[in-house]
Formats: sequence, structure tokens, C-alpha cells
Amino acid sequence: MSVLRPDYVVLCLIGIVVAVVSLYALIHAARQRKDAFELADKLSKNAWLGIVGASSLFLLLIPIIQVIRYPSLPGVIVAFQGLYNQFTIFWLAGTVATLVYLVDVKPAVAGIGRGER
Repeated sequence: MSVLRPDYVVLCLIGIVVAVVSLYALIHAARQRKDAFELADKLSKNAWLGIVGASSLFLLLIPIIQVIRYPSLPGVIVAFQGLYNQFTIFWLAGTVATLVYLVDVKPAVAGIGRGER
């Protein structure tokens, strides 16, 4: 039986939070007007939906795969360590893509939707 280490638990919680935030970014991008992205001088709505959608899919697949492979909670948390080690570069890329959308694109697009310039 493996020991449940605190760093594994923290890594698991961070992964779940990032996945939920990425899903929020995807929903926000889908609800915005198509022309708002062009007016804000950003990539097109379809491009951002593709970028944030791909990162959301990947960030959500990691926890889902772990729950299927290891149905008990300690097994899931311990297994996160191995899976994140294998896909760290992709996890970071998905996280960065989500953060770029939330920090740069979302305020610009939301401002246009309210009539601000």
C-alpha cells in the first residue's frame, strides 16, 4: 500500500482547480460575440475556442483517466504524480493558454460586449 504524501494531494488539487478554471474559460469564450474578438484585435473566436477547448480537454482528461485507472481516492491521488510527470509540458501549455485567455483576452472581449473601448 502506498503512502499518501501531502505533495501528491496538493498536486491533485491544483490539477483539478486548473481543469475547472479552463472549463470556465471555454464557456466564457463560447458565450462572447464573434466580432468582439476582432474588435479587440485578438485572434478570432474560433481560434480561441480551439486553443482553450484543446487545453480544457487535456486538463480534464488527466483527472478522468486517473479515476478510471485507480477507483480509490488514495490511488487516484498517488497516480497523479506519475501522470503529471509524463505530461508536464502539455499540462503547462494548457495552463498557460488558459491563463493567457483569462488575463489578456477575456477583459478585452468583455469590455467590448459592454460597450467600453
